[in-house]
Amino acid sequence: MKPGLTRAVLWIACALVPLGGCVGAGLGAQPIEVSVAGLTPLPSTSYEHRLRLDLRLRNPNDRDFQIDGVRFVLDVAGRRLASGVSEQKASLPRSGEVVIGVTTTTSQLDVANELVTVGEDSDRERARFDYELRGRIFVAHSLGGIDFDRRGSTAEWSTQPAAAR
Repeated sequence: MKPGLTRAVLWIACALVPLGGCVGAGLGAQPIEVSVAGLTPLPSTSYEHRLRLDLRLRNPNDRDFQIDGVRFVLDVAGRRLASGVSEQKASLPRSGEVVIGVTTTTSQLDVANELVTVGEDSDRERARFDYELRGRIFVAHSLGGIDFDRRGSTAEWSTQPAAAR
């Protein structure tokens, strides 16, 4: 290859790499909705606490996605509580949903710090806390993934009727 052509090919390749997430999701695609579907304690040690977090992925788009894995971070009250990764493969149908299990790990020091902080809060603040669940869904045959970010508060849960929870 000629040096000028080599540079042009490299420039085009570098320009396309950041588009991987857009290509994977499809231009104009709606974001995949991610929520916590379940939480199960796993065997833990005195230094770290392990949980299985089930994430529900909802696809509002008119195309299927082949999921290759997911990574996430869960912050509670502005502090990291847990993080995790999964290589679980799943098919996310168009206008459908799927649940993916992710093993999470948090240190006992993080849990103890959170309990101390919650203990210092007033009764009103203890009744609710803010959370943020963020991460990336890896999609087969794409150059990247689909980022997600869900923020909320447990105050939302307490305002729903018991049957709706």
